[in-house]
Amino acid sequence: MKNFNFSLFLSLFFLIILLPESVDAKRINKKVDEQGVDMPKVRIASFKGDKACAISYTFDDALRDQSILAAPMLEKYGFRGTFWAIPSMVPETEEEILTNSKKKWGGITWKRLKEMSDNGHEISNHGWSHKNLVNLKSEQEIRAEIEKADSLILLKIGKKPRTFCYPYNAFNDQVLAIAMENRVDTRTRCSGWGYRTTTQWMNNWADGLIKKGEWGIPMIHAIIDGFDAFPSADVLDNHMAYVKSKEDRIWVGTFLEIASYVKESENVRLSVTPRKNGLICKTEMTLDKKLFTESLTLVIEITGVTSVKATQKGKKLPATIASDKICIDFMPGDSPVKIRWKK
Repeated sequence: MKNFNFSLFLSLFFLIILLPESVDAKRINKKVDEQGVDMPKVRIASFKGDKACAISYTFDDALRDQSILAAPMLEKYGFRGTFWAIPSMVPETEEEILTNSKKKWGGITWKRLKEMSDNGHEISNHGWSHKNLVNLKSEQEIRAEIEKADSLILLKIGKKPRTFCYPYNAFNDQVLAIAMENRVDTRTRCSGWGYRTTTQWMNNWADGLIKKGEWGIPMIHAIIDGFDAFPSADVLDNHMAYVKSKEDRIWVGTFLEIASYVKESENVRLSVTPRKNGLICKTEMTLDKKLFTESLTLVIEITGVTSVKATQKGKKLPATIASDKICIDFMPGDSPVKIRWKK
């Protein structure tokens, strides 16, 4: 009898203690289901548009046929490139290109560089006179090579460079520290392309980026006339056509655009609050918003969505719907992103 009463007591005790929690849990779950606020997975894409990889086509020294051939080639496929200028060597007029023997393969005039910039290409800093910065004796000399170039590009193009390309790809800790002041990034790695490069090799290289999820940065000089030129313009053109055929997986952007995106995505904190048929997403970013101005892609992993509306500061944001996700471009570290969808 004592054992029976003790067992009954234990049963009643656990029933009394556990029942409220069980009922509350069911009530909460029912409320979540009724309001449709089950939390989908939300993340910041590694690359814009949630592409698998990225490519920045960069062109050193602002050689003449980069303007004549490379820029139009990029534009034909909807791409934009980065052209590293040496301001002390940029000609003022077309006549100067033909008469100045120091400009061996010709250059691009400031007028044409401005036109390229206005068309979406990045015109940036390759040093005032292309000196090897590592060999300079003083910090003052290093700063002069970088800052003089910044100033003239700002004057002529209307945009102060936010990136830098080391002449001869040469840098050390001191040069890197100076070049990175008030800058998004500098080119510290690249893949050299030129007369030995084939279309098939470049295409295989692009496929490797897709598999590895990486950002590739070609270093290109001349196209057909000048230092390390390709055997023909078709070598590069055919490669770009191949990349265009894979644009659902490859993001082609300027060095500034992709460098900004990568650093922002690595330095942003995301918090998500669910609401009925939607989310409110807030981000915090410690980077300088005057330097880092690239929008990021928010990815919501969800199926069955037929329409979506996303706003930030009351303005509608670009949004795309795929079978298994929603992608929304937004500015990080700004006001909350408010999202609603329909199924």
